[in-house]
Amino acid sequence: MGQPVKLSDSLVEEARDTSAVAQRSIAGQIEFWAGLGRAMESILRGREALALRKAGASVTWTKALKGADSPSGRKRVAAHLDTLPYPHFEPAPDRPGCVVRVDADGTRTVGRFVKRRFQPVADAHAG
Repeated sequence: MGQPVKLSDSLVEEARDTSAVAQRSIAGQIEFWAGLGRAMESILRGREALALRKAGASVTWTKALKGADSPSGRKRVAAHLDTLPYPHFEPAPDRPGCVVRVDADGTRTVGRFVKRRFQPVADAHAG
């Protein structure tokens, strides 16, 4: 049997946004988060748990996603992606269905993923 509890409006709003993507009910999303928290609490040391809590409280997913589709948000996303290991991938603007692989030395190769493996396209203008 369920037990009614009071939750903050911001938590319910965040759960509503996330649950739509995760295909869970709002209650199911909050229970999922609670289960993760319970599991993590048993394996984290106090400092680690506090650091995670502070990081999670800084920006909600809803605010982060709303801010990502703006000039400053796109700059932040690009800056973060540049910190990831090579190769990097970006859309091929003139080739629908293709991407550009950028290697650490700056080499750019047009191709597509076939069975989860990058395959260069022999002729950049062929399909």
